[in-house]
This record gives sequence, C-alpha cells and structure tokens, in this order.
Amino acid sequence: MRSEVLEEMPEAIMEYFCEQVLKRDWPNCIHAYYFIKNAFQWMRKNSASSYKLYYISNDVENGTFIGILSRPEEEYPDVVVTYTCPGNEEQFRRMLFSTEYINWQKKPLFQAIPFRMKAIVETMIEEKGLKSKLYSNAVLKWMPADVAARLDYEIPEDVFIDQLGVDHIDFIYSLWSHSDVYPKSDLWDTVRLNIGLGVFNRHNGELLAWAMCGSYGGLSTLIVQPDYRGRGFGKLIVLAVTKVMGENGVSPHALINEKNKVSLGLFKNVGYVKHSTPLPYVVVEDPDTSGP
Repeated sequence: MRSEVLEEMPEAIMEYFCEQVLKRDWPNCIHAYYFIKNAFQWMRKNSASSYKLYYISNDVENGTFIGILSRPEEEYPDVVVTYTCPGNEEQFRRMLFSTEYINWQKKPLFQAIPFRMKAIVETMIEEKGLKSKLYSNAVLKWMPADVAARLDYEIPEDVFIDQLGVDHIDFIYSLWSHSDVYPKSDLWDTVRLNIGLGVFNRHNGELLAWAMCGSYGGLSTLIVQPDYRGRGFGKLIVLAVTKVMGENGVSPHALINEKNKVSLGLFKNVGYVKHSTPLPYVVVEDPDTSGP
C-alpha cells in the first residue's frame, strides 16, 4: 500500500513557501509562484473553479509542489501545475508515482512543466496506462514588477481603455483559440476576480482588443479583433495590463506558444525578457487501442 506523502498546503505556509523556498529559483519558479498566490486569492473570493495545493510538509525546503485547478464544467480537464526545486527531481518522481490526489481519469492538462521535469511526467502518464500528448511548447516572458509599474503609453483619441465585464465573456470566449482545454468559467472568474482590460471604440463602445491576468496569475487571453489588427491595439492593451500588474506588486509573465511569432515579438517590444527553457503543456489521453 502506497503512503501519501503530500498534504494540503495551509495559507499560513504559503508566504514562506513562495518567498523563501520557490524564490531561490527565480524567475524559473514564476509560474508555480503566481499559480499558488492566485489560488489563495481566488479561494478567499469563492471562485467558480476550485484549487487544491499540495506540498511535502515534513520537507518544505525542497519546494516539491502539485497544484490542481478543477472547473465546474465536468467535460474539461483538471489543470495540474507541478514544481520542485532543482536537484530534487528524483523525490518529485517518487511523489508523483505515489500520490493519489491526481485524478488521471479526468485526463488532466499539465500546464507549463519545467523542462527538467517533463520526462518524469510523461513516464508517469505511461505507467498509468495512458498516453501523453504535447499540447504546446510555451515560451516564458516576464518583467520585474517595479519595471512594469513604470511603463507609460499613450491612448489614441479614437479609443479608450476600460475594465472588462461579465457581459463581454461570451464574445471573448467565441474568439479564444484555447477553448478546447479552458472553459468559459475561467474567463468568468478572471473578469470578476483579477485584472481584465479592453480597448474600446470611443464612438460606439465596440470591444476591439483585450488581455487579462488569468487563473495562473500571469498575463493571458490576449486577442485583437481581426479587423483591427495592425493598428497597435495589441501592444497598447499589453502595456496597460502589464502596468496595472506591476502597480499591484505582481511581476507580469506570459506563457506564449513558441509558434506564435507575432505575440513573441510584441512582448519583446514591450520589454518582456525571454526565459531560455521551453515550458511544455502536456495533455493526458486514452491510449490508442485502434491497432495497426
């Protein structure tokens, strides 16, 4: 019988775990760091989604962590965020093998796995009799909070920037390319509980472009309506959300598909720094039983 080594993380431990343990590996830990911070914030505000955060209580210094984000839409996978401090990969492997907290039958999405841990996750999926599939390789871009807070920009006279509202969610979701793994409730929580800004036509109020601080605490859901691309609205809304995040003490970061050259160039132009190692997104699937 396997013994469960993980325990649910109490909020009293969160600050020490993030600031004193994870930050030793900054900014490599930035995704896990803000996932945890955002989780406690959303749990206090009764989000539609639910978080479970697990750590090894008798060895907190190694930074081993599993976070699970479950959404009310049952047909969508759980999102799993994993991390361990460098050098602890073998302990992480043993923990991943023994834990009962991951619901493998829900075909979870492992989000932004540190590359040094990717093979461990893929091997574990195979040992569960399932198949792993690369959803995307993400490029991490980030900026220190104090730098973000000092950003400045000009707003063209024909548009204005304002908060997104829940009445915008259906339209935003209809244009979101990741609606296959992220449900509408993610946007609902994000708009209500985090930062969500849009560029609006000053004459008729039409929403032209938008970006948010999403469920993992990073900049996400950047979209410019097709008819309004090439006019600088993407850069404008990234600057606006980035600055607000910095003013709130958050170091903005974004996970961008390595094939999305337009977004990668935009974030570089705004001043984001590129992380050198890709962060894979891996989805769990049923094994192929169709035969040759």
